[in-house]
Amino acid sequence: MKILNCRDMLGQIVLPFFFHVDTSDVRKQRGSFGKAFARAHHQKVTVDKVEKWKTALTNAANLSGFDLQSVNG
Repeated sequence: MKILNCRDMLGQIVLPFFFHVDTSDVRKQRGSFGKAFARAHHQKVTVDKVEKWKTALTNAANLSGFDLQSVNG
């Protein structure tokens, strides 16, 4: 969340790197990301905080970045 705030407030450049994760799973909170958010709802994490995390991750996944699964080497 702080990284995206710096981008929005200070005009900093953000280059997301996705390593061993499908960006669509991050964007749509599916797979391991969806399971982690479901667990967070059952733990002592506020709904507001989880929603902020989801929004921040969705926004980050929508940025142009590097999908390291598609890189050889």
